[in-house]
Amino acid sequence: MFDKLKLKFILINMSLLTTVFISIFGTIYFMTNSSLNRDINETLHSLMVTNHKPKPNYSNIIVDVDDNGLITKSFISFNLSIDYDYLQDIVSNILKEKNNSDKIIINDEPYIFLKKSDSPFSKIVLLNVSYQENLKSSLLKIFLFVGTISLIVLLIISIYLTNKSIKPIKLVFEKQKQFIADASHELKTPLTIIKTNTSLILSNPDDTIKNQSKWINYINLQTDRMSELVTEMLSLAKLDSENNNLVFTKINISKIIESMILQFDAIIFENNITLNTNISKDIFINGDKESIKKLFSIIMDNAIKHTSNNGEIHINLYSEKNTLRLSIKNTGLGIPSEHLEKIFERFYRVDTSRVRDTGGYGLGLSIAKSIVEQHKGKIYAQSTLNKDTTFFIELPIKF
Repeated sequence: MFDKLKLKFILINMSLLTTVFISIFGTIYFMTNSSLNRDINETLHSLMVTNHKPKPNYSNIIVDVDDNGLITKSFISFNLSIDYDYLQDIVSNILKEKNNSDKIIINDEPYIFLKKSDSPFSKIVLLNVSYQENLKSSLLKIFLFVGTISLIVLLIISIYLTNKSIKPIKLVFEKQKQFIADASHELKTPLTIIKTNTSLILSNPDDTIKNQSKWINYINLQTDRMSELVTEMLSLAKLDSENNNLVFTKINISKIIESMILQFDAIIFENNITLNTNISKDIFINGDKESIKKLFSIIMDNAIKHTSNNGEIHINLYSEKNTLRLSIKNTGLGIPSEHLEKIFERFYRVDTSRVRDTGGYGLGLSIAKSIVEQHKGKIYAQSTLNKDTTFFIELPIKF
């Protein structure tokens, strides 16, 4: 599909460029040809009335002819050498021509003649137009050469730019395709479980709800998981859309993070996690308050889920050179280096079995990255295996 689209773009580009070149070069050639023809015509008429005096620096022939078609007088440019009999044959042929002016060949060179009949004599002027013909021929060759080389160069540039233009479109398409495939896969498991448990309930229609509570709880659990997945997918879709309804205002991110930390106190205590914070006071940014809350919640929730027993979480917030810098580090198994750049991809999970235990679909960090990008910032992670993992968030401080 993309190969056909790429070919179509290239063909359209080259067709337009070829049309432009033909129009430009054609116009120049037409104007040059018209100018040369006009100059030739003026020169011929000038020679016709100069009383048999050859025009200087022009190769021309002027002859007077009687009623019998014989040359009575002739004036030949000094740089021309023509036999009288040959010239008489030329004159005889010209007199037979119906046109008063036309092109002929003399000694393998092009001439334009102009004849004027004025009984009892006729006058014929011949002008050598080798220079003009060579000029037009050279101009045409130059146009063909320059045009061909230019089109080849532009074809290469067009292919490069087309590949560069289609690459992000192809990437988005492939990501969307993969997103749909992954979402379908994630939904398949809970739907299968729901269907199985529903069949078990229906196979025992006489049992009480209490006796069937096990299967009902399984259905309820999978429904909650699907609801969570759909909510996260909608969040991503909303962030990806142009109309994401984010409201950017001046917000005190220090206070937001301090208040968000309090919400995690209970779960931190339950998991025997030691929390260390270093939050600089009154750091303001231009951002969407609810998105920033969600961003911190995602990273914090991720840190808690992956902190080892009796582990530690360190939160640092400070500003440096008009940039807000937030880091959240947790002790734990860490992330292999080959996975660090991929953890922000949708549905990407380093250890699927472990994620099944902790919950989640691999969309949280993708949402976090989208929020950071909406705020023109940067998010990345560093990790040491069997030691710790740190997420870094950098946001511009501007109003």
